[in-house]
Amino acid sequence: MSASRNYSPQAFHPGEIDLLGRVFEQLLEERQVPNCGDQAEALAARLISIYQSGERRIEILKKLTLHS
Repeated sequence: MSASRNYSPQAFHPGEIDLLGRVFEQLLEERQVPNCGDQAEALAARLISIYQSGERRIEILKKLTLHS
């Protein structure tokens, strides 16, 4: 096992953070949600949960985040 993968399952690589950030911004724009507040936090929490479950396809991440 490489040292770079020896971390908590909650940790994200920089590329994953970039991806999640882009998807989150797209969701906010599509739904016209401000980037702060309860609605944005709920979207972010759902997006991260779905990503952590193993989904990596952007369109499916977006669809599941909006409809879960």
